[in-house]
This record gives sequence, structure tokens and C-alpha cells, in this order.
Amino acid sequence: MPSAETARWRERLAAKGWLAQGAGIQTDGEHRLLPLNDVAPGSEEPMFEGHTIVERTALERGPQRWTQRLQPSLLAAIEAHLPTAHEVQGDVLLVKLEPEVEAHATPIAEAMLAQFPHVRVVCVDRGVTGPFRIRDLQVLAARDGDESTVTTVKEHGLTYTLDPSKAYFSARLSGERAAAMDLMREHSDRLQRRLIVHDPYAGVGPNLGLPLHHGVVAKAVVGDLNGEAIPFLEANLGHIIARSAHPQAHLEVRMGDGRAWRNEEALKGKADVLFVNLPHEGLEHMDDLMPLLAGDALVIGWAVIGRDDEASIAHQITSSFAVAGRISSVDVQATKGFSTTRTMVRLVVRATTGS
Repeated sequence: MPSAETARWRERLAAKGWLAQGAGIQTDGEHRLLPLNDVAPGSEEPMFEGHTIVERTALERGPQRWTQRLQPSLLAAIEAHLPTAHEVQGDVLLVKLEPEVEAHATPIAEAMLAQFPHVRVVCVDRGVTGPFRIRDLQVLAARDGDESTVTTVKEHGLTYTLDPSKAYFSARLSGERAAAMDLMREHSDRLQRRLIVHDPYAGVGPNLGLPLHHGVVAKAVVGDLNGEAIPFLEANLGHIIARSAHPQAHLEVRMGDGRAWRNEEALKGKADVLFVNLPHEGLEHMDDLMPLLAGDALVIGWAVIGRDDEASIAHQITSSFAVAGRISSVDVQATKGFSTTRTMVRLVVRATTGS
């Protein structure tokens, strides 16, 4: 039938029970061929309105879900314990497996690799481990034998090279990084100049990607205690600066404990913006980082706290800044659930010396 009538005819055939399932619609010039099943009548059916039935090899659709690529007997045995979600970073797929299905990790990974053509390697993710909260990954299946977990992630139009087995990165915080960009732009507008930003827990650099790209930053001092993150951090931000609205922005990369920055005169009192992206320890580090702040400063951080503890945390932070002689406004906003008892919050502190 003519291509313009495809939708109408598809609905009519489906209503009659004559549309073949699992076979695709084919193109024939300006016409479309809709697949019929074995119970559909011949061309003499009045409902076909004189349209011709032709013979073509069916275009079979592949499985709609990766689980359909498992052997039926295996699927029936383990379906209740199969993962319902996974995370993709670049072309690396990370999946967590229940103990009941770990013995079948290889066919699960091969099914995922076959289902997702943009994925190059599938890894089982056994959670974060160690002081740097690095993912414990094991490669299960790789396309063309390429088992490297180094990959390139695109976020907000920018690219970051990283290795999830060496440096922490979460694509789920993309929205938080966009929100931080908006806060920094407002702060820059208020100060009427580009910003000096300190990010002592920078990882591979995603917090500063957007601000550097848009030319909001004059100088970025970044670092991480995890030495394996440093090459990615330096390369990612250097690449972004070179193609940014302000390619003259200065980048200073350090390795080590960010709390030691308070001892350097060149850093003290300079940060217009301070990132505290250390969700499990950041609140404990706040007092050590406070000397880095300029007279009118913005602190952006994230913390994992008990559910419904926002008000008490805001009071705690306000008290800490008051002891340091600073006037502050503190906003603590829940961003996503972390567990049944804890949640991740975004901390935004606007602090002045009061002078």
C-alpha cells in the first residue's frame, strides 16, 4: 500500500489478527509491505481493497530485551534474580549481579553484548571499595577481544576520558553538575568577573567541565588523593579549556590530600567557589577547607546523610562557619535516595566575612 496509508493498514491488520509478529515493515519504492501471518486470507479478501500480496523474505526483528537472548531453560531458572538495571559509561557496561546468578555471569554478559551494539565491554560491578571508592570490576565479555575499561563519556556536549576501574565517576550526577554550573554563573554575575575555583576532590574533572567550557572560570585549582585519577583530570580539563569560551583560563593540578591546601599561603583566602565532592566525608573536612575561601564565597558540595536530617545538617554547617567568623546562608536539598535510611543531599553555602 502507499506509504501514507501504512499506519491505517497496520491497525486494521492487527485488529483482524492478520499482522505477523516479530517481522518488520519493508519499503518498496513509494509503497510499504506489511507482513501477514499464516492465518491471513489471500488477495481476494475484500478488506484488502485490491492491494496485492507479494512474497518477500521477512525482516525478523531481534529480541526486544537482552534477557530474550538467554537460553530458555536458563532464563526460566534464574529470571527472578536477573538484574533489572545497569549503567553504561561510554562503551563500558557495568552490571551488578545477585549471588544466585553469578555462576551464569558469562552468558548474561554475552547476551548484553549482543543486545547493545554500542557497548564494547561488559563488566560485573561488585561495588566501590577502598579509600578512593573505586569500582571493583571484572570484565565478563568484550567485543573483538578489547577488554580495556578506558572509555570516553559524553555529558552536556563535553567529553571525559576515564577508567571506572581506576577513578570514580557517576553519570547519575549529571544533573547535579548542571545545577552547579547555574550557581557558579550567578556567583560570577554577582561578582562581575570570572571565578577562582578550588576543587580538591575533582576525580576526572566533571564538576568543572561546564564552567570552564562557558568561560566562567579564570583559574581552577584541582586535585585528588587518587593518583590514578590525575592524568585523566589534567587531560580532560586541559582539552575543555583549549576549546572553551576562555582558553586563557589557568589550570593547576595537584595530587594529595585537599585538607593540606589550607597550609599554603598561595591558596588561602582565594577560592570564590569551593567544591566539596566527598559525599561520605565532606562534612568532616569542611573546617579544614574553610581557610581557602575568599571574602565572598560559594561552597557547593554533596553529602550522604540520614533521611530527614537536612535541618540539623544545615544548623551544623551554619555553626561551623559562625565559629570561623563568617556569615552564611546554607541550603541543604535532597537530590536522590541512597538507601532506605540515608539520602544524598546538595549543600550550597554562601559565605561572607561580614566586613
